This record gives sequence, C-alpha cells and structure tokens, in this order.
Amino acid sequence: MNFDTLGTVMRRALVLGATVGFAVGLATGLVGLAIAGWPGLASGLVGAVLTILFLGITALGLLLSGRVTRRGGMAASAVLMLAWFVKLIVFVLVMIALRTQSWVVPGVLLVSIVGTVIASLVIDAVVVGRARIPVTDRV
Repeated sequence: MNFDTLGTVMRRALVLGATVGFAVGLATGLVGLAIAGWPGLASGLVGAVLTILFLGITALGLLLSGRVTRRGGMAASAVLMLAWFVKLIVFVLVMIALRTQSWVVPGVLLVSIVGTVIASLVIDAVVVGRARIPVTDRV
C-alpha cells in the first residue's frame, strides 16, 4: 500500500491550485475585458497571479515547517507564523501600490482574488481528503 507524504500532497495541491487559479484569472480577466476593456483583463490576471503566489508561500511554509518539525513543534509553528506574517505584509504593500495605478479595476481585482481563494480552498480540501496519509499511535 502506497501512502502520500507531505511533499506529494503539497505538490499536488500547488499544481492543481495553480491550474485552477489561472483558469479563474482568465475567466475574470475575460469578464473584466468585456466590462472595462484591457484594464479589466489586466486586473483579473493580476489578482489571480497574486493569489497563486500567496498560496505558494503557504505551501512552502508548510513544507519547510515539516522539515523543521524534527527540531520541535515550536520551530514548526514559528516557520508557519513567519510565512503568514510575510504574506500579510506583502499583501498590504501590494494593495497599497495597486491602489494608485490607473489601469486597475478594483471590482475585477476583488472578484479575481476572492474567486481564486475559494477555488484553491476547494482544491486543497479535495487533495487532502483524497490523500492516503497513515495515522499511527506513537506509544
């Protein structure tokens, strides 16, 4: 019986998440193109790419924390908190920078970000739900 490792589960989630994220970005970009022209297309694509990058930071943080776990649970928690903190700071800075851009359509950007996040959450739940991860009792 073959079991999945944290690496294979995260890799599967990243590949499927990126694929669905680009599909959502393309869909919101095309709707944005129909509504607001080229700025709408750019806003939809930028929102999806940003979300995929932030989801990648989470996956990398989980993989890194899995390697650090051998040193103790506090180290793994510190790595995850650091990854989330970096994401928060970068997200705020990117949103401040995008706010002043004339080519950004805020509604399309918002729908693209929210749609990609929801799609990636569904993908993550399906990937983890189908993973074959052994559960053992370490006594």
